[in-house]
Amino acid sequence: MKLWKIFFLATMMLLLVLTVGMADNNVNNDEGVFLDPESLVRGLYASVTFEPGTLPDWDYVRSFFVPEAVFGVRKSRTLMGVLDLDGFVNWWLEDIEKHKMKERGFKESIEKMKMTIYGNIAHCFIVYKARFMTPADAPGQLGLDSVGLMKKDGRWWIISITNDVITPQNPLPEDLR
Repeated sequence: MKLWKIFFLATMMLLLVLTVGMADNNVNNDEGVFLDPESLVRGLYASVTFEPGTLPDWDYVRSFFVPEAVFGVRKSRTLMGVLDLDGFVNWWLEDIEKHKMKERGFKESIEKMKMTIYGNIAHCFIVYKARFMTPADAPGQLGLDSVGLMKKDGRWWIISITNDVITPQNPLPEDLR
């Protein structure tokens, strides 16, 4: 009987080690998002999209950026602001609270992307649509992001994002329509 208990415990330990190893492999599958600039940008937009009752994984969102990243964002109809990475995350957290986004969910989808890559640098214009998940027919708002990227240490990083909102008074340039 004692030998059976040892065999049972050893089998359980092996299963536990295999399960942890498989879980680690699933996490590492996300690393593919950092291997090229387009995957990186698409991954970022997916990472800030969330269903009602959930929130983004802010540590994961931070992993897209160099620690020194700079953000130029539209803070209101008449005000632009410059933020660092912590300021960017806090800006999101404030909007989530102010607009009850946790209850409503949020989706930011890429409508059009124009990417230029040269060696270890890239630039991307992204026309996006931001909207609440509920109600399902929420109209959303179009915006334009300008994203600067670089390849460093074997992966791609976002070094800057500048953002503006598309309006009839501020239409998209012809080549981004």
